[in-house]
Amino acid sequence: TWDRALINQMGIALGKDSRARGVHILLGPGANIYRSPLCGRNFEYYSEDGFLSGEICAAEVLGIQEKGVDVVIKHFALNDSEQDRIGLGVWVNEQAAREIYLKAYQAAFEESGANGVMTAYTRWGTRWSGSHYGLMTGIMRGEWGNNGMSITDNVLTTYTNGVDGVMAGGVTTYDAMLWYITQELPKYENDPVVVTAMKEACHHNLYA
Repeated sequence: TWDRALINQMGIALGKDSRARGVHILLGPGANIYRSPLCGRNFEYYSEDGFLSGEICAAEVLGIQEKGVDVVIKHFALNDSEQDRIGLGVWVNEQAAREIYLKAYQAAFEESGANGVMTAYTRWGTRWSGSHYGLMTGIMRGEWGNNGMSITDNVLTTYTNGVDGVMAGGVTTYDAMLWYITQELPKYENDPVVVTAMKEACHHNLYA
């Protein structure tokens, strides 16, 4: 169904359930596009249409956050395929990305004040999504006004680079602190540029 009121009630129910369980940040909802019927995460996503997905995502997020639970909408962005998604390079131009693949996220931020995202493993072209300055800072923070947190997906690949993610102005925390995160960031403790970026990341976490 594309019933905004009904999906809003579902969001409220999710918010209540999360609060009852002591969960303050819901790892969801999923807002990618059904790129293919074979995509392994279709059960988490809304549809193959960017506008419909956006309207439903915005209504659900509004309900969840109404109960004091934050969201991290996933998997941001371009998680087109479950197969080989760890490091998958997605080749798409900016027009297609904005008109189709980013629409669901945009609606949730602009219409419902969504407060966060979970980044994807995928790369936009050759660059990991979480370290893509144009995506994370230019679009998500600059255009859509997101001041909240951005958590990575479970860190299973070196593409999820600690320094690159922080420097892109998007990633504020890491899900599973594996060695290529914990051993890299401390190397820059005397670098004023990287430390400033880490402080800014902390500001976004505190805001959330």
